[in-house]
Amino acid sequence: MSIQTELTPSIRSILINWLIEVHFKFDLMQETLYLTVTLLDRYLSQVQIKKNEMQLVGLTALLLASKYEDFWHPRVKDLISISAESYTRDQMLRMEKLILKKLKFRLNTPTPYVFMLRFLKAAQSNKKQLEHLAFYLVDLCLVEYEALKFKPSLLCASALYLARCTLQMTPAWTPLLEKHARYHVVQMRECAEMILNFQKAARSGRLKVTYDKYMNSDLGKVAAIRPLDSLRL
Repeated sequence: MSIQTELTPSIRSILINWLIEVHFKFDLMQETLYLTVTLLDRYLSQVQIKKNEMQLVGLTALLLASKYEDFWHPRVKDLISISAESYTRDQMLRMEKLILKKLKFRLNTPTPYVFMLRFLKAAQSNKKQLEHLAFYLVDLCLVEYEALKFKPSLLCASALYLARCTLQMTPAWTPLLEKHARYHVVQMRECAEMILNFQKAARSGRLKVTYDKYMNSDLGKVAAIRPLDSLRL
């Protein structure tokens, strides 16, 4: 945000909250959502944009991410329609070229999704509840500007650690997890406490798309799980 003059962290949060809703509406793959946010942030860190272009950049990032990750991608006209016809087809295609050029066509950035899959495998747990809760916790970080100060790998390790603590799994962090994540429990302290605060605020926050999404029975209704009072590290 340091190079932006018309944008604020709050505007970014509102946009990403809306993109999560759009992503869910189109039933796109989970990895597409993480890549969308990553592409958006990479572009915003390099190009100063106007406030009225923000939604266009977000939708175009979603289009690019779905082309890269998904089995199919939404049609441009459908994305324009969902933006209440705020933009034209030509504007979106022009933005697509601008983003690709600025990012030098490098779309294969490691996102939180990649790390979470690896860490869940190392957790050696077949509990769907753990998987859903861990993804819910890291999804809550997407809209929070504060979370950008942590590496995707640390976010995922901390979210998984918090999920295991919440579900009272022992030990909360195994030697195998430490080997694959390369983080000790003490290194996750600040990040895990931040995520716990996001979890506590999720139900009553104004940006509730992620909370509502994970109240779905298909995702185990893990948003309904009571957060820990505090994290003992």
